[in-house]
Amino acid sequence: MATTLVSLRDYVGKSIGDICSNGFSTPTQNHCAHFVSHALGIQLGMLCGDMAWETRKTGASIRCDELYNRLVSKGEWEDKPVFADGLLIFVTSAANVRNGVMANHPRKHVGIHFGGQVFNFSNSQSQVVADQSVEAFHNKFKRSYGGQDISLFFGVAP
Repeated sequence: MATTLVSLRDYVGKSIGDICSNGFSTPTQNHCAHFVSHALGIQLGMLCGDMAWETRKTGASIRCDELYNRLVSKGEWEDKPVFADGLLIFVTSAANVRNGVMANHPRKHVGIHFGGQVFNFSNSQSQVVADQSVEAFHNKFKRSYGGQDISLFFGVAP
């Protein structure tokens, strides 16, 4: 199924338990990569199904840094492709990304840019939210993560 604005809006307000058919919905886990990977059908690196023996090798990616690092096309947000709908948008300290590799650092997040909005999983609200602009998404994490170098990166989903 192709990703559309309507399909992404249907996720807003849903918990990860509503989205993940493998039942991986541990509340202490960061589910940002988990959500975008289910929404876009991405299976790179550790999958939600790998968290239980009976569902191994099924489901969607769950680690933000693994997701970024395994993408073929990625980089700084200002260098994104002309098309923007459906791009992954990552936010983290610029120091956390060196030579195209994102380190495993706790302050990183990913969403899906579509129709000018950023759809992402709010771990504090335990549900999918839609930030109304890239600027709103970026500002939210500048406040949350602190520091002067909180930066945006893009990735093209496989």
